[in-house]
Amino acid sequence: MCPNRRTRTSIARNWRTLLVYSRLCAQKNWASGIVRFLILLLVPGVVQAQQVGSEALQSSAAYQGETVTAVDLVANPHLNLDPLQSLVVQKAGQPYSEQQVRASIAALENTHQFTGIRTLVTPEPKGLALIFVLEPAYSIGIIEFPEAARRFDYIRLLQVVNFASAFSSETPFDKSRLPAAESALQTFLKQNGYFRAQVHTETQVDDANQLVNIIFRAEMGEQARIGRIEIQGTTTRETARLLHSVQSLRAHFTGGLLKTGKHYSEERVKEAIRLMKRSLSGQNYLAGKIDLQPPSYNMQTNRVDLAFHVDTGPIVQIRITGARLTFIPFLSGREARKLIPIYSEGVVDRELVNEGHDNLVDYFQKKGYFDAKVQTTFNRQPDKISLTYAIDRGQKYKVSEISFQGNQALSAANLLSHIPVKKTHVWAHGTFSAQLLKTSISNIEALFQNAGYENVKVSSQIAQQERKLRIIFKVTQGPRTTVNKITVTGNKNISYEELAKTPGFQLQPGGPFSPGKLASDRNQIIATYIDHGYPRVEVKTQLQRQADDPHQLDVVYAVTENQMVRVRAVLYEGQHHTRMWLLKRTANLKPEAPLNQKQLLQSETQLYNLQIFDWASVEPKKTVMDQTQEDAMVRVHEAKRNEVNYGFGFEIERKGGTVPSGTVAVPGLPPVSVGKYQIAPSQGTYASPRGSIEFVRRNMLGLGQTVSFSALAYILDQRAVASYTDPHLIGTNWTGLVSLSYERNTENPLFGAKLSIGSAQLERSIGKKTGTSLQLRYDFNHTSLTDLLVPALVLPQDRNVRLSTVSAAFIRDTRDNPLDAHKGSFTTVNLGVTPTAFGSSANFAKIFAQHAIYKPILGMIWANSIRLGFAKAFSNSFVPTSQLFFAGGGTTLRGFPLDEAGPTRKVPFCNVLTGTSQCVDIAVPFGGRQLFVYNSEIRFPLKMITQSLGGVIFYDGGNVYGAINFNQLKNNYTNNIGIGLRYSTPIGPV
Repeated sequence: MCPNRRTRTSIARNWRTLLVYSRLCAQKNWASGIVRFLILLLVPGVVQAQQVGSEALQSSAAYQGETVTAVDLVANPHLNLDPLQSLVVQKAGQPYSEQQVRASIAALENTHQFTGIRTLVTPEPKGLALIFVLEPAYSIGIIEFPEAARRFDYIRLLQVVNFASAFSSETPFDKSRLPAAESALQTFLKQNGYFRAQVHTETQVDDANQLVNIIFRAEMGEQARIGRIEIQGTTTRETARLLHSVQSLRAHFTGGLLKTGKHYSEERVKEAIRLMKRSLSGQNYLAGKIDLQPPSYNMQTNRVDLAFHVDTGPIVQIRITGARLTFIPFLSGREARKLIPIYSEGVVDRELVNEGHDNLVDYFQKKGYFDAKVQTTFNRQPDKISLTYAIDRGQKYKVSEISFQGNQALSAANLLSHIPVKKTHVWAHGTFSAQLLKTSISNIEALFQNAGYENVKVSSQIAQQERKLRIIFKVTQGPRTTVNKITVTGNKNISYEELAKTPGFQLQPGGPFSPGKLASDRNQIIATYIDHGYPRVEVKTQLQRQADDPHQLDVVYAVTENQMVRVRAVLYEGQHHTRMWLLKRTANLKPEAPLNQKQLLQSETQLYNLQIFDWASVEPKKTVMDQTQEDAMVRVHEAKRNEVNYGFGFEIERKGGTVPSGTVAVPGLPPVSVGKYQIAPSQGTYASPRGSIEFVRRNMLGLGQTVSFSALAYILDQRAVASYTDPHLIGTNWTGLVSLSYERNTENPLFGAKLSIGSAQLERSIGKKTGTSLQLRYDFNHTSLTDLLVPALVLPQDRNVRLSTVSAAFIRDTRDNPLDAHKGSFTTVNLGVTPTAFGSSANFAKIFAQHAIYKPILGMIWANSIRLGFAKAFSNSFVPTSQLFFAGGGTTLRGFPLDEAGPTRKVPFCNVLTGTSQCVDIAVPFGGRQLFVYNSEIRFPLKMITQSLGGVIFYDGGNVYGAINFNQLKNNYTNNIGIGLRYSTPIGPV
C-alpha cells in the first residue's frame, strides 16, 4: 500500500527518505532514469526546507504562525531528557514562533552537553511536528520482524511501521515513536486475522557506531477463521444473490471467497465487498452501498462473525439510444461502463451525468462523427433514477487534410508526428474530436516554444466540404528568442568543460532558448555535482536580456557548491547468514571516497541482483547538513533461504506426439511439419499419478550461492533438474553456473527418448557501461532415441549421440530494451570445439556470430541483423544433425516455413498418419554447415489504430548451405521482401 497524502507529507523530510518510500511502493525495482530525476528534483530544496540548524533557521518563515502539534527531544538513547523539557520555550499547541525556537536552541546549547543542535520540522495535517535533535543523536540501524516476517512480506511490514511512526533511516532514533509503530503493527496483524497477536519492541544499541536496531517481537497466535456471515437490509432473494457472488468460482479465483472456516483477512473482505457491489450493479443498483459492521471476534473459538448492511438505493436505469457504441453486444456494454462514470463511481449526480455526456461526444467524434450530439434526459424519483443519452451521430466524416500555415521554423511532418489529430488513411477514418484538437494546439505551441518562439500563438480552422474535413492550424510564430552566451559561476571545484560534457548542454550560444532545455541543463549540472560528492549543491538560473534586443538572452547558472562530503566509514546492518566480504565486494564502497549518490544507488541495485535479499538500502547514515564526512549505511534483509513447492494429480492420456499441432518434435532436431496430416495417436490409454516437487536453497554458506532441484514424474515422462549458481566463484568476479538434467520421455508414439544434459559455465562482465561480458562453458549432452516407428526420420548417426563441448562466447549488448529495441546494438561471437577425446561421438568445431543494430529515423526504427555460422568436422568425422544450422520462419527467413530453408530430404511416413493408409513423403530439414542470414526492417507505429500496433517493411536474405563454400553462398542466396504487423505485449512484440 503506497502512502496516502498525510503519510507522504510526514515522510518527505529529505530526498533520500522519499526515494526509500517510493521504492517500497514500487516493490524494489527502480528505473534509473526516474531515480535520477527525483534526485535532481528534490535535492536543492527539500533538505534545506525541512532541516534547520542552530546557525540559521532556514525557511522558518514558511511555518510562522502555524500550530505546533508535537515537540520532541531526540538525543543519545542513554540520556534522560526529562530535565531538559523545561528549557524548550516553543510548546505544543502554540503557534510556531521562530523567536521561541531560537530561544529553545540557545537554552539547550547553554547546558554544554551537546556537540550541536538542529531541528526537524514536519508539516502534518493537524499542524507541525517539531523535533530538537541533540547531537550526537543515534540513527536507526535495521528494523526487524522475526516472527511476522515468516508470514508477511518484509517490505510490507516495514511500510506499516514507517508510515505510522514516520521512521526514516536518515532521521535520528526517537523512542517516543515506538508506541505508534507497535500499535500500527498490531492493527495490521488483526486486519489479517491475527486477533490474538501481541507486539512488543526490543532495541539493541550500538554505541560504537551510534546506531539503534529495532526488533518488533510478535506473538502471532493462530489466524482466525470466518464464522457466521450475515447480510442485512435487503430482501431474501437479493441476500441469496449476494451470498452466491462471494461463494462463486469467480470469488475463489479473485480472493474474495467468503465461507465459514476460511481464513479471515481484511483483503479478503474488501474483495468480497467489491464482488457484492458488482452483483448489485448487475441488478441496476448502481448507487448501492455495502457497509461492513465491525467484525465480531470470539476469542474462545477464534472465529470472526461478519455482518454486512446493504442499502441497494434506487434502481438506476441508463439507456443509450439513437446509436450503438459497437456492433458487438457484450462489447457495447463494456464500452458504456468505460464512458459513463456513474458505473464506476457508484454515485449519481449531475457532474457525473455531464461527464458521461462529454465522454460520449468525444467517443463518437473520434470515430468520425464530428457533428455528434448527445441529448441527456435525467429523471430522479425516490425509488428509481432514469438516465437517457440520446445520440445523434450525424454524418460520418473523414479527415481529408491536415495543414499548417505560418510554420516556417518547423516542418509539417515534424508537427504531425506530435499531435493526436490524424488524417484519414486506407485503414483508418482519421482521428478527431474537440478535445484532441485542443491537445494538438497545446502540443504545437510547446514545440515552437521549445524551438525558441516564446510568444507563439496557434489557432485552428475547420473547413467542411461534403463529408470531408480540412483542419488548418494557423501558427503565429513571433520573434525567436536565442541564447547569446552561457555562463557558469561559482563552480570552483568542477570546470565548465566537465559540467558541459556528454550529453552536453541542450542550450547553445546562437541556438534557440527553451525553458525546458534550461531546466534540463540545470539538472545536468546538479547531477554532475552530486556524482562528485556535493549533495547540497544549489544551482540558480538567471536570464539576462540584451537591452537592445529582448529576444537575445544571456544564460547564467549560479552554482553554490557547499561542502564536498566523503565517506567516513561503511557500516553494514541486517546480515545474519551473509558473509561480510560478499557484502563489501557487492556494495563496492570505499572510505574517503566522495559520497556519490549515483554510486549508492548502483550498490543497492547490485545487492538486489544477488537475489538473496528481499530488501536492501544504501544511503548516508544521517542527512547531510554541514558535515564534510558521513558514514554510508548498507542495510539488508535476507530473503527466506528455503523454498519448497509441490503438486500432485492424476493423468489419463493417449500418446499424441504433435506439439505444436501438425509437427513432429524430435529432441535435438528441428520440428518437422507433416502438413495437413496429424500423427495417429497410440491405441492404448495411459493412466497414472502425476507429481512434481521443487526445492530451492538460497545463500548457501552465506556466499550468495543458490541450489535448486526439481522433479516431475508420471508414466510417460520422468524428469529431474538440478542447478547451482555462485555469483562470485571462489571469491572472484566470475559468476558460476552448473546444471544437470535427465529426462525419459515416451509421450510421442513415434519414438522414445532419453536425454542427459550437463553444463558448467563461467561468466563475467568486462565492461558494465558497454554491456560487455565473456562466457566460458562446458556442455555434455547424451541423446538416445529408441522405438522409432519411422526409422528414416532420424539418421543412424543421430540416434545415440554424445556431445562434449568446450566453448567461449563474447557478448556486447547496448540495446535500450532487449525485447523491443529502439536503439543500440547487440553483438555475439561463439566458438565451440567438440572432440572425441572428451567423450563425444564426433569431432567438429563450430562458430556462430551475430551483429544487430537499431537506429531511430524520423519516428521509425531501422533494424539490421547479420548472422554467420560455420560447422566443420575434423579427423574424418561428421557433424551431428542437432549441431548443424537451420533457418526459416518468423525470426530468420520469413519466406520459408519454420527451419525449412536450405537442404531437405524426403522421408516416407507409412501407417503413422491419420486420414491415410498410404505412405506420405515428408520433407525433413537436413541442416547446413554454413549459415548466412541478413535481416533489415523499417518499423513504424500505427498509433492512429492503437498505441500498441506497428507496421514493418522487411527484407530477408541468405540461406543455409550444405557445405562451407563461397560459391554456394552466392549461387543459393535467397531474397524475401514483405510487410507485416507488430503488436507490443508486456512480454515483448508479437
